[in-house]
Amino acid sequence: MMKQVRISSILLWGLSAMLFVSCQGQQVGFYNILILFLVILVFCVFIFFHYRSSVRLKKAYRELEIANNRAQELSRMKSDFIQQISHEIRTPLNILSGFTQVLTMPDAKFDNATLLEIKSKITENTDRITSLVNKMLELSEARNQTVIERGDHVMAVQIATEAINASGIDHTSHLTFDMLISPDAEQIRIQTNLAAAVRALSLILDNARKFTVPPGGRILNSSSDQLQKVVLRVSVFSGRLFFSVEDTGIGIPHKEAERIFDEFVQLDEYYDGTGIGLTVARSLARRIGGDIKVDTAYIGGSRFVMTLPVK
Repeated sequence: MMKQVRISSILLWGLSAMLFVSCQGQQVGFYNILILFLVILVFCVFIFFHYRSSVRLKKAYRELEIANNRAQELSRMKSDFIQQISHEIRTPLNILSGFTQVLTMPDAKFDNATLLEIKSKITENTDRITSLVNKMLELSEARNQTVIERGDHVMAVQIATEAINASGIDHTSHLTFDMLISPDAEQIRIQTNLAAAVRALSLILDNARKFTVPPGGRILNSSSDQLQKVVLRVSVFSGRLFFSVEDTGIGIPHKEAERIFDEFVQLDEYYDGTGIGLTVARSLARRIGGDIKVDTAYIGGSRFVMTLPVK
């Protein structure tokens, strides 16, 4: 804005000088034309800078509006997350409270089958509460950018195997799962943090398992030729270890490839979940020197690629 004022001032000073000269000289026509030209030039410059300033203001306003909408959306998603966690915790707590009241009744007598069922329900709901608490802890951990110590020397196949076991994807009824390891990755050993690497990869596998089920979790056809498919590929390239998870699920639009890693984001709200799994996965991968990205060129589902440094 100051630059615009300076330029306009200089041009106006020049215009005044020329006007003075035109009054003293004899070639009045020539100077009148020159003055007219300068006047037009001044107005053109003024309009140009005014237009450019207007464009900048409109752009800044749009960016501010987008940021404000994003902040409101994030606030709504946080509220939804808190409500969901509260509801999910309340349900198992009520079940545990009910069993506690029954078991502590003075004259309560149960056969072995009933006791085994009660024990099973108590264990199941205790695990649910523990899982929810861990999710909340992971959310706070996802915002941590502290580098995780990499003191474990492990095989690539060990990371893949433990992640598969942790996610349980190889025992899922609605899909077929396969793991393919390239010959150069079979014997590769890297220095990393085993727990963080396994957790990050298991979250990606869990995401693939989750989004290969129709909305609401209802499996439309369980015949073998209609099953969804998930493939984990392990390979080495240019000094990095690649874990590629491909699925035949709902896929990810190109424009959402980065947004899905934001906290609480779920592209399809018909699916259950908290929207923090991918956030945690990427955070863990980056804190051990790797990364997680979406392969936007992949069609027929989605492909997530986790990379870790070999050295």
